[in-house]
Amino acid sequence: MSNQHFHQRRTLLKAASCAGLGVIPAFSLPAIAGSSTPTYPTRAIKLVVGIGAGSTTDLLARVAGKHLSEALGQPVVIENRPGAGGTLGAGVVAAAKPDGHTLLFVSSSLPTFPSFYDKLRFDPVHDLIGAGGLAQGGMVMLTRANAPWKNLNELIDYAQSRPAQTISYASAGIGSIAYLYSELLAQLTGIEFLHVPYPSSAAAMTDLMAGQVDFVFDGTTTAIPQAKSGRSRALAYSAEQRSPFMPEVPTLKEAGVTGFSQRTWFGFAAPKGTDISIIQAIATASEHFNANASYQAELADAFHEPMPMSATAFNALIQEEATMWSSTIAKIRKPS
Repeated sequence: MSNQHFHQRRTLLKAASCAGLGVIPAFSLPAIAGSSTPTYPTRAIKLVVGIGAGSTTDLLARVAGKHLSEALGQPVVIENRPGAGGTLGAGVVAAAKPDGHTLLFVSSSLPTFPSFYDKLRFDPVHDLIGAGGLAQGGMVMLTRANAPWKNLNELIDYAQSRPAQTISYASAGIGSIAYLYSELLAQLTGIEFLHVPYPSSAAAMTDLMAGQVDFVFDGTTTAIPQAKSGRSRALAYSAEQRSPFMPEVPTLKEAGVTGFSQRTWFGFAAPKGTDISIIQAIATASEHFNANASYQAELADAFHEPMPMSATAFNALIQEEATMWSSTIAKIRKPS
Protein backbone atom coordinates (compact mmCIF):
# COMPACT_ATOMS: atom_id res chain seq x y z
CA MET A 1 0.00 0.00 0.00
CA SER A 2 1.59 3.30 -1.02
CA ASN A 3 2.01 6.27 1.31
CA GLN A 4 -0.23 8.28 -0.99
CA HIS A 5 -2.94 5.64 -1.00
CA PHE A 6 -2.66 5.14 2.76
CA HIS A 7 -3.12 8.85 3.50
CA GLN A 8 -5.90 9.17 0.92
CA ARG A 9 -7.71 6.27 2.60
CA ARG A 10 -7.13 7.78 6.02
CA THR A 11 -8.79 11.00 4.81
CA LEU A 12 -11.74 9.03 3.49
CA LEU A 13 -12.04 7.11 6.76
CA LYS A 14 -12.11 10.32 8.77
CA ALA A 15 -14.75 11.72 6.44
CA ALA A 16 -16.80 8.57 6.90
CA SER A 17 -16.60 8.79 10.67
CA CYS A 18 -17.78 12.40 10.57
CA ALA A 19 -20.74 11.26 8.49
CA GLY A 20 -21.65 8.70 11.15
CA LEU A 21 -20.40 5.76 9.08
CA GLY A 22 -17.57 4.68 11.38
CA VAL A 23 -17.44 1.22 12.92
CA ILE A 24 -17.90 2.72 16.38
CA PRO A 25 -19.98 5.88 15.77
CA ALA A 26 -20.41 6.46 19.51
CA PHE A 27 -16.88 7.86 19.58
CA SER A 28 -18.23 11.05 18.02
CA LEU A 29 -21.01 11.51 20.56
CA PRO A 30 -20.80 14.25 23.22
CA ALA A 31 -22.04 11.68 25.79
CA ILE A 32 -18.47 10.39 26.10
CA ALA A 33 -17.58 13.27 28.38
CA GLY A 34 -20.34 12.24 30.76
CA SER A 35 -19.28 8.64 31.20
CA SER A 36 -19.72 7.21 34.69
CA THR A 37 -16.56 5.11 34.35
CA PRO A 38 -14.04 5.83 37.17
CA THR A 39 -10.86 7.70 36.31
CA TYR A 40 -8.76 5.64 33.93
CA PRO A 41 -6.28 4.09 34.36
CA THR A 42 -6.27 3.13 38.03
CA ARG A 43 -3.29 0.76 37.90
CA ALA A 44 -0.61 -0.62 35.58
CA ILE A 45 -1.65 -1.45 32.01
CA LYS A 46 -0.62 -4.77 30.49
CA LEU A 47 0.27 -4.45 26.80
CA VAL A 48 0.20 -7.87 25.13
CA VAL A 49 2.45 -8.44 22.10
CA GLY A 50 1.67 -11.49 19.99
CA ILE A 51 5.23 -11.77 18.66
CA GLY A 52 8.41 -12.68 20.53
CA ALA A 53 10.86 -10.27 22.16
CA GLY A 54 13.40 -8.67 19.84
CA SER A 55 11.06 -8.49 16.85
CA THR A 56 10.05 -5.29 15.07
CA THR A 57 6.58 -5.53 16.62
CA ASP A 58 8.04 -5.97 20.11
CA LEU A 59 10.43 -3.03 19.74
CA LEU A 60 7.68 -0.72 18.48
CA ALA A 61 5.38 -1.87 21.28
CA ARG A 62 7.99 -0.84 23.83
CA VAL A 63 8.32 2.61 22.28
CA ALA A 64 4.54 3.11 22.17
CA GLY A 65 4.09 1.63 25.64
CA LYS A 66 6.58 4.07 27.13
CA HIS A 67 4.78 7.05 25.63
CA LEU A 68 1.35 5.73 26.63
CA SER A 69 2.63 5.37 30.19
CA GLU A 70 3.86 8.97 30.17
CA ALA A 71 0.54 10.18 28.76
CA LEU A 72 -1.74 8.28 31.16
CA GLY A 73 0.41 8.35 34.27
CA GLN A 74 0.54 4.60 34.95
CA PRO A 75 3.15 1.94 34.15
CA VAL A 76 2.72 -0.05 30.93
CA VAL A 77 4.03 -3.61 31.23
CA ILE A 78 4.90 -5.50 28.04
CA GLU A 79 3.84 -9.15 27.98
CA ASN A 80 5.03 -11.20 25.00
CA ARG A 81 2.64 -14.02 24.09
CA PRO A 82 4.04 -15.39 20.80
CA GLY A 83 2.56 -18.30 18.94
CA ALA A 84 0.07 -19.29 16.23
CA GLY A 85 0.98 -16.33 14.03
CA GLY A 86 -0.06 -13.79 16.67
CA THR A 87 -3.51 -15.23 17.38
CA LEU A 88 -2.45 -16.48 20.82
CA GLY A 89 -1.78 -12.98 22.12
CA ALA A 90 -4.88 -11.57 20.43
CA GLY A 91 -6.98 -14.29 22.06
CA VAL A 92 -5.59 -13.45 25.50
CA VAL A 93 -6.72 -9.82 25.13
CA ALA A 94 -10.09 -10.71 23.59
CA ALA A 95 -10.83 -12.82 26.70
CA ALA A 96 -9.55 -10.23 29.18
CA LYS A 97 -11.71 -8.10 31.45
CA PRO A 98 -12.80 -5.08 29.37
CA ASP A 99 -11.57 -2.42 31.76
CA GLY A 100 -8.75 -0.96 29.65
CA HIS A 101 -5.97 -2.47 31.74
CA THR A 102 -5.19 -5.24 29.23
CA LEU A 103 -4.46 -4.01 25.72
CA LEU A 104 -3.16 -5.58 22.52
CA PHE A 105 -0.39 -4.09 20.45
CA VAL A 106 -2.10 -4.90 17.20
CA SER A 107 -0.42 -5.17 13.80
CA SER A 108 -1.68 -5.31 10.23
CA SER A 109 -1.75 -9.11 10.48
CA LEU A 110 -4.92 -8.96 12.65
CA PRO A 111 -7.35 -8.45 9.72
CA THR A 112 -5.96 -11.61 8.09
CA PHE A 113 -6.72 -13.94 11.03
CA PRO A 114 -10.36 -14.73 10.11
CA SER A 115 -9.25 -15.86 6.67
CA PHE A 116 -6.44 -18.09 7.95
CA TYR A 117 -8.03 -19.66 11.03
CA ASP A 118 -11.47 -21.27 11.00
CA LYS A 119 -11.43 -22.66 14.55
CA LEU A 120 -10.44 -19.68 16.69
CA ARG A 121 -12.36 -19.30 19.94
CA PHE A 122 -12.76 -15.59 19.30
CA ASP A 123 -13.46 -13.25 16.40
CA PRO A 124 -10.23 -11.29 15.82
CA VAL A 125 -12.04 -8.39 14.17
CA HIS A 126 -15.24 -8.11 16.23
CA ASP A 127 -14.03 -9.19 19.70
CA LEU A 128 -11.40 -6.45 19.80
CA ILE A 129 -11.83 -2.68 19.54
CA GLY A 130 -9.13 -0.59 17.88
CA ALA A 131 -7.98 2.28 20.07
CA GLY A 132 -5.87 4.35 17.69
CA GLY A 133 -2.99 4.13 15.23
CA LEU A 134 0.68 4.21 16.24
CA ALA A 135 3.15 3.48 13.45
CA GLN A 136 3.48 2.43 9.83
CA GLY A 137 6.23 0.98 7.67
CA GLY A 138 6.92 -2.01 5.47
CA MET A 139 8.66 -5.37 5.31
CA VAL A 140 12.09 -6.12 3.88
CA MET A 141 12.71 -9.33 1.98
CA LEU A 142 16.04 -10.64 3.26
CA THR A 143 18.05 -13.57 1.94
CA ARG A 144 20.95 -15.49 3.46
CA ALA A 145 24.34 -13.87 2.91
CA ASN A 146 25.79 -16.91 1.12
CA ALA A 147 22.91 -17.35 -1.33
CA PRO A 148 23.92 -17.83 -4.98
CA TRP A 149 21.39 -15.23 -6.19
CA LYS A 150 22.28 -11.55 -5.95
CA ASN A 151 18.83 -10.05 -6.48
CA LEU A 152 15.16 -11.04 -6.50
CA ASN A 153 15.06 -11.80 -10.22
CA GLU A 154 17.89 -14.28 -9.82
CA LEU A 155 16.15 -15.96 -6.88
CA ILE A 156 12.96 -16.31 -8.94
CA ASP A 157 14.88 -17.74 -11.89
CA TYR A 158 16.69 -20.15 -9.58
CA ALA A 159 13.45 -21.35 -7.98
CA GLN A 160 11.58 -21.71 -11.28
CA SER A 161 14.33 -23.89 -12.74
CA ARG A 162 14.23 -26.36 -9.84
CA PRO A 163 11.67 -28.66 -8.17
CA ALA A 164 8.89 -27.22 -5.99
CA GLN A 165 9.87 -26.27 -2.43
CA THR A 166 13.59 -26.04 -3.26
CA ILE A 167 13.57 -22.51 -1.85
CA SER A 168 12.56 -22.13 1.80
CA TYR A 169 11.29 -19.19 3.77
CA ALA A 170 10.90 -18.57 7.49
CA SER A 171 8.07 -16.90 9.38
CA ALA A 172 6.63 -16.56 12.88
CA GLY A 173 3.86 -18.94 11.87
CA ILE A 174 0.82 -19.23 9.64
CA GLY A 175 -1.11 -15.98 9.76
CA SER A 176 1.93 -13.81 10.45
CA ILE A 177 2.73 -11.00 8.05
CA ALA A 178 5.95 -12.77 7.01
CA TYR A 179 3.94 -15.87 6.10
CA LEU A 180 1.30 -13.84 4.25
CA TYR A 181 3.82 -11.85 2.21
CA SER A 182 5.82 -14.98 1.35
CA GLU A 183 2.70 -16.80 0.16
CA LEU A 184 1.56 -13.74 -1.77
CA LEU A 185 4.96 -13.74 -3.49
CA ALA A 186 4.49 -17.44 -4.27
CA GLN A 187 1.07 -16.74 -5.75
CA LEU A 188 2.29 -13.87 -7.92
CA THR A 189 5.37 -15.72 -9.22
CA GLY A 190 3.89 -19.21 -9.50
CA ILE A 191 6.58 -20.66 -7.22
CA GLU A 192 5.89 -23.14 -4.42
CA PHE A 193 8.18 -22.30 -1.52
CA LEU A 194 8.87 -24.46 1.53
CA HIS A 195 7.48 -22.83 4.66
CA VAL A 196 9.55 -23.20 7.85
CA PRO A 197 7.60 -21.79 10.84
CA TYR A 198 9.30 -20.49 13.99
CA PRO A 199 7.98 -19.42 17.41
CA SER A 200 9.18 -15.86 16.76
CA SER A 201 10.58 -13.66 14.02
CA ALA A 202 13.82 -13.35 16.00
CA ALA A 203 14.28 -17.13 15.86
CA ALA A 204 13.55 -17.07 12.14
CA MET A 205 16.19 -14.37 11.63
CA THR A 206 18.76 -16.42 13.56
CA ASP A 207 18.34 -19.35 11.21
CA LEU A 208 18.41 -17.09 8.16
CA MET A 209 21.80 -15.74 9.22
CA ALA A 210 22.96 -19.32 9.83
CA GLY A 211 21.98 -20.21 6.29
CA GLN A 212 19.28 -22.69 7.38
CA VAL A 213 16.53 -20.98 5.34
CA ASP A 214 16.69 -19.00 2.12
CA PHE A 215 14.65 -15.87 2.79
CA VAL A 216 12.40 -14.09 5.24
CA PHE A 217 10.22 -10.99 5.26
CA ASP A 218 11.10 -8.94 8.32
CA GLY A 219 10.21 -5.50 9.64
CA THR A 220 12.57 -2.62 8.95
CA THR A 221 13.50 -2.22 12.61
CA THR A 222 15.46 -5.46 12.64
CA ALA A 223 15.93 -6.06 8.91
CA ILE A 224 17.85 -2.90 8.03
CA PRO A 225 20.60 -3.36 10.66
CA GLN A 226 20.97 -7.02 9.65
CA ALA A 227 21.33 -6.11 5.97
CA LYS A 228 23.79 -3.31 6.67
CA SER A 229 25.88 -5.64 8.82
CA GLY A 230 26.35 -8.02 5.91
CA ARG A 231 24.87 -10.97 7.82
CA SER A 232 22.01 -11.04 5.30
CA ARG A 233 21.12 -9.26 2.06
CA ALA A 234 18.09 -7.11 1.32
CA LEU A 235 16.40 -8.10 -1.93
CA ALA A 236 13.30 -5.91 -1.94
CA TYR A 237 10.87 -3.75 0.07
CA SER A 238 7.16 -4.51 0.33
CA ALA A 239 5.58 -1.06 -0.04
CA GLU A 240 4.66 0.89 -3.14
CA GLN A 241 7.57 3.28 -2.67
CA ARG A 242 11.10 2.65 -1.45
CA SER A 243 11.76 3.10 2.23
CA PRO A 244 13.29 6.49 3.11
CA PHE A 245 15.54 4.55 5.47
CA MET A 246 16.98 2.27 2.77
CA PRO A 247 16.44 3.99 -0.58
CA GLU A 248 18.97 1.74 -2.32
CA VAL A 249 16.68 -1.30 -2.02
CA PRO A 250 14.03 -1.65 -4.77
CA THR A 251 10.39 -2.37 -4.10
CA LEU A 252 9.04 -5.79 -5.07
CA LYS A 253 7.12 -4.08 -7.84
CA GLU A 254 10.34 -2.52 -9.16
CA ALA A 255 11.99 -5.94 -8.93
CA GLY A 256 9.39 -7.31 -11.32
CA VAL A 257 6.69 -8.73 -9.01
CA THR A 258 3.63 -7.00 -10.42
CA GLY A 259 0.78 -6.60 -7.96
CA PHE A 260 2.88 -6.68 -4.78
CA SER A 261 2.49 -3.44 -2.79
CA GLN A 262 1.87 -3.75 0.95
CA ARG A 263 2.53 -1.57 3.96
CA THR A 264 2.45 -2.58 7.62
CA TRP A 265 0.80 -0.69 10.47
CA PHE A 266 0.44 -0.90 14.25
CA GLY A 267 -1.94 0.34 16.91
CA PHE A 268 -3.68 -0.36 20.22
CA ALA A 269 -6.74 -2.57 20.69
CA ALA A 270 -8.88 -3.45 23.71
CA PRO A 271 -11.40 -6.21 24.48
CA LYS A 272 -14.92 -5.84 23.13
CA GLY A 273 -17.13 -4.22 25.78
CA THR A 274 -14.49 -1.74 26.96
CA ASP A 275 -16.14 1.55 27.89
CA ILE A 276 -15.98 4.01 25.02
CA SER A 277 -14.55 6.71 27.29
CA ILE A 278 -11.56 4.42 27.97
CA ILE A 279 -11.07 3.75 24.25
CA GLN A 280 -11.22 7.48 23.64
CA ALA A 281 -8.67 8.17 26.39
CA ILE A 282 -6.20 5.73 24.81
CA ALA A 283 -6.83 7.05 21.30
CA THR A 284 -6.47 10.68 22.36
CA ALA A 285 -3.20 9.93 24.15
CA SER A 286 -1.96 8.09 21.06
CA GLU A 287 -2.84 10.93 18.69
CA HIS A 288 -1.08 13.40 20.97
CA PHE A 289 2.20 11.51 21.25
CA ASN A 290 2.13 10.71 17.53
CA ALA A 291 2.68 14.43 17.10
CA ASN A 292 5.49 14.48 19.68
CA ALA A 293 8.96 15.04 18.23
CA SER A 294 10.59 12.57 20.64
CA TYR A 295 8.14 9.81 19.66
CA GLN A 296 8.70 10.51 15.98
CA ALA A 297 12.46 10.38 16.51
CA GLU A 298 12.21 7.02 18.29
CA LEU A 299 10.09 5.67 15.44
CA ALA A 300 12.67 6.92 12.94
CA ASP A 301 15.36 5.15 14.96
CA ALA A 302 13.26 2.00 14.43
CA PHE A 303 12.87 2.87 10.71
CA HIS A 304 9.13 3.58 10.99
CA GLU A 305 6.85 6.59 10.59
CA PRO A 306 4.03 7.80 12.88
CA MET A 307 0.39 6.96 12.12
CA PRO A 308 -1.95 9.27 14.03
CA MET A 309 -5.47 7.90 13.63
CA SER A 310 -8.64 8.15 15.69
CA ALA A 311 -10.23 5.07 17.18
CA THR A 312 -13.15 5.26 14.75
CA ALA A 313 -10.87 5.54 11.73
CA PHE A 314 -8.60 2.78 13.03
CA ASN A 315 -11.53 0.40 13.44
CA ALA A 316 -12.68 1.24 9.93
CA LEU A 317 -9.17 0.46 8.67
CA ILE A 318 -9.23 -2.96 10.37
CA GLN A 319 -12.64 -3.75 8.89
CA GLU A 320 -11.63 -2.61 5.42
CA GLU A 321 -8.44 -4.65 5.39
CA ALA A 322 -10.25 -7.73 6.71
CA THR A 323 -12.52 -7.53 3.68
CA MET A 324 -9.64 -6.88 1.30
CA TRP A 325 -7.46 -9.72 2.61
CA SER A 326 -10.28 -12.28 2.64
CA SER A 327 -10.41 -12.34 -1.15
CA THR A 328 -6.62 -12.33 -1.50
CA ILE A 329 -6.02 -15.07 1.06
CA ALA A 330 -8.67 -17.27 -0.56
CA LYS A 331 -6.24 -17.61 -3.47
CA ILE A 332 -3.29 -18.46 -1.21
CA ARG A 333 -2.58 -21.89 0.26
CA LYS A 334 -4.81 -22.19 3.30
CA PRO A 335 -3.81 -24.44 6.24
CA SER A 336 -5.97 -27.50 6.84
